[in-house]
Amino acid sequence: MSQATAIGGSIAVEELERDPYPAYARLRADEPVSWVDSVELWLVTRWDDVNHVVKTPDLFTAETEPSTLNRTFGKNLLGSEGAYHQRIRSIIQPWFRNQAIGHYPAEVIAPLANELIDGFAARGEVELASEFAEPLSVSVLKRATGLGEAVDDDTLRRWFHELALGAANFEHDPEKQRVADAASSEVNETVAPILDRLLEDPDDTLLSSMLHSEVDGARLSTEEIQSNLKVMIVGGLQAASDLISIATWALLSHTEQAERVVAEPELVPHAVEEGARWHSPVGTSTRQATRDTELAGVRLEKGALIAAVLASANRDGRHWSEPDRYDIDTHRRPHLAFAGGAHVCVGALLGRQEARTALQLLLERLPGLRLDPDRPAAFSGWEFRSPEHVHLRFEAR
Repeated sequence: MSQATAIGGSIAVEELERDPYPAYARLRADEPVSWVDSVELWLVTRWDDVNHVVKTPDLFTAETEPSTLNRTFGKNLLGSEGAYHQRIRSIIQPWFRNQAIGHYPAEVIAPLANELIDGFAARGEVELASEFAEPLSVSVLKRATGLGEAVDDDTLRRWFHELALGAANFEHDPEKQRVADAASSEVNETVAPILDRLLEDPDDTLLSSMLHSEVDGARLSTEEIQSNLKVMIVGGLQAASDLISIATWALLSHTEQAERVVAEPELVPHAVEEGARWHSPVGTSTRQATRDTELAGVRLEKGALIAAVLASANRDGRHWSEPDRYDIDTHRRPHLAFAGGAHVCVGALLGRQEARTALQLLLERLPGLRLDPDRPAAFSGWEFRSPEHVHLRFEAR
């Protein structure tokens, strides 16, 4: 262990869950590579160091041991490296390219979003996360994956929350893992008959694509499809749903910029990207040192578990101008909200499509859209930064 743990030793999980950004600022300033006892990880917090970690897999591997992801989902795209990772990604990624899902904004996402807006447009108020962002992401995910009629919305939401509990269980809480493992088994049991059907009757869904696609004559096994579907459930619900809420809240928190985006809808993509940078939905990317090394002057032993803190890198003043300020003009450069390197989020395009379409329709259809001053928005989490509630008001119609 290194001597550079004074600040990390004082950081509690509760502090990170409540609001990690002040802790990240302290670490970036004085302890950029820090052992944090409460989560049993080395936190790496500066932009250059985070980039180095996520883009140097031979030194900092995603195939960690132990792995909260592999422990909960089974071996998967995020928790693997090398030839295995390349094979899995080469089979899954084509479905997520624009050629395959470029029609989703107009033909899938917008109709679902409009239906949800129809349900509350006459009220003049809405709780964004529970009444719009999450239901929209659930519906899109069901359509995209092919879970469809086999799973109801409440079950899919429960799976997400319970699987995410295991994915973020760095403190090795046995009760959290028990809940996550039960959900994992339930997903496997549900998916098996769907795959049997798709074997004979393929369609345009992700499950069908994973089942029938092959690279160099090899296809994914049933276990590989199941484990990677769990990755898609957690990422597809959390990243997309939280990005919609975060991007909307961030923009509406800055009235002048919101007015510009209403007047110039072509700015919506910039508003979404800046929201993702400013309050990143996914906080970290976990790695493990493959050999003894040094990072930012700190010695890391082979086997050291490292969290490359994406959310902190996106606020590093060494890389960004006034990084704690939300600004859709100043910060138009690539960020790390969707990670980077070989493990950049495979579903990033679909998540962006959902958030852009959702934000544009909210602004178009709900005149006078604004945050409810009597019920301020609340967020929590550091691995997954999620809204507890985001109350909005607008002119009823």
